[in-house]
Amino acid sequence: AGREADDIVSWLKKRTGPAATTLTDAAAAETLVDSGEVVVIGFFKDLTSEAAKEFLLAAEAVDDIPFGISSSDDVFTKYQLSKDGVVLFKKFDEGRNNFEGDLTKDDLLNFIKSNALPLVIEFTEQTAPKIFGGEIKTHILLFLPKSVSDYQEKLDNFKSAAGNFKGKILFIFIDSDHSDNQRILEFFGLKKEECPAVRLITLEEEMTKYKPESDDLTADKIKEFCNKFLEGKIKPHLMSQDLPDDWDKQPVKVLVGKNFEEVAFDENKNVFVEFYAPWCGHCKQLAPIWDKLGETYRDHENIVIAKMDSTANEVEAVKIHSFPTLKFFPAGSGRNVRGQ
Repeated sequence: AGREADDIVSWLKKRTGPAATTLTDAAAAETLVDSGEVVVIGFFKDLTSEAAKEFLLAAEAVDDIPFGISSSDDVFTKYQLSKDGVVLFKKFDEGRNNFEGDLTKDDLLNFIKSNALPLVIEFTEQTAPKIFGGEIKTHILLFLPKSVSDYQEKLDNFKSAAGNFKGKILFIFIDSDHSDNQRILEFFGLKKEECPAVRLITLEEEMTKYKPESDDLTADKIKEFCNKFLEGKIKPHLMSQDLPDDWDKQPVKVLVGKNFEEVAFDENKNVFVEFYAPWCGHCKQLAPIWDKLGETYRDHENIVIAKMDSTANEVEAVKIHSFPTLKFFPAGSGRNVRGQ
């Protein structure tokens, strides 16, 4: 989780004290609820019941949220509970969520995961650990300049769509005017003047990006895009630069997303490709060597030395995890790829 002082203090409290604080009266419960952005309280008439034990197991599994447990009639009355239950209190959105269903550790953890983050989170240095460290690995991003006249309306539309996907897709907005966020725009192949815009990304083993067919940012269109994604009806969005006119004039050929397939998988050619990033120091060191390699093989009919800027071009056949990455595509049938 985060490295802020409050995060460290709450982590230490959870590690050194009981998993859930016993709340003997309404005043103790109120103090706990006021103490954090998110607090979870279990209400159990019998603190040794199976449900209470499951609750404590869930409390032990969560480091960054304070938990309380109570059998006090006063506490039940204060928070309007007539029977055993669990409530998540939060200082944003609807303020409170009541757990429903069978009380098991796993179901409780899912309930907390779905409700402990705001419906829409602004991406900042402080929120980044919660965004990336959370259980939800599908994120929809709204790149929204705070300077636009209909800023609040666009944000409200986004928030209106978010409620339908709680626990499935994390809704994040990014101030696309802010200089700290320019690298994120570059990563999605976006320019400031193209914002407001929406993109979706999955952060599983492979990071995959998706782009809506429409630039319309109404709540209905955003919901439709998310539903289509969840139904598996959207293809990944692969970025590509335009093909330069002189891409094949130099000894080292220039590849972009649009010409990669036909060059790399040409059955008559052995193609050696450097996948690079313009800002990468190792790539800059390799550049003169790669140019020399291109020069050496420039007159060989069946050998192609090429390079591709992988920060602006993506291809389905090769996923790039570090720079530079070198791959060899041998001649012959079959889409063979070799290299490290």
